[in-house]
Amino acid sequence: MIVRHRNPVAGAFGSALDRSFDRTFDQLTSSLFESRGRFPQVEAQWHDDTLVLTVDLPGVPADSVSVEVAGRSLTLGAHTDRLEWSRSLQLGTSLDPAKVSARHLDGRLTVRIGAVDAPEARSIEIDTSPEPTADHELDTEGQAELDQSIETSSSD
Repeated sequence: MIVRHRNPVAGAFGSALDRSFDRTFDQLTSSLFESRGRFPQVEAQWHDDTLVLTVDLPGVPADSVSVEVAGRSLTLGAHTDRLEWSRSLQLGTSLDPAKVSARHLDGRLTVRIGAVDAPEARSIEIDTSPEPTADHELDTEGQAELDQSIETSSSD
């Protein structure tokens, strides 16, 4: 257990020194107890309309790396004798699963995901005819069948 005593009469210099010591102590203790990721980290950055994912995989050959797309799910993986790693990400609606490309060069996997194409503007024809009413919904054949069924039921 570490116990630290402060000197109440140290003045402004002592306060600055205390803050500096506290900051250094906090950094040291957090680094000792912080769990270091044993697995590769995925970094994401936007370049124009493309999401670029990079993963450093030093010593992992390209044939041990996989990139798969299923629906809107993207899965990155690396499988060797020493490493079993995969990460799945859900692609947002602004990204097109059909526009995924991957490159592995010098131990770095780079995956690019393009944006969904914006739909082209189109002109919509506007119908100005009146809505059909319930009486006019039947065509002439439908009306004839209805008239015949009424005649048949009334003659019984």
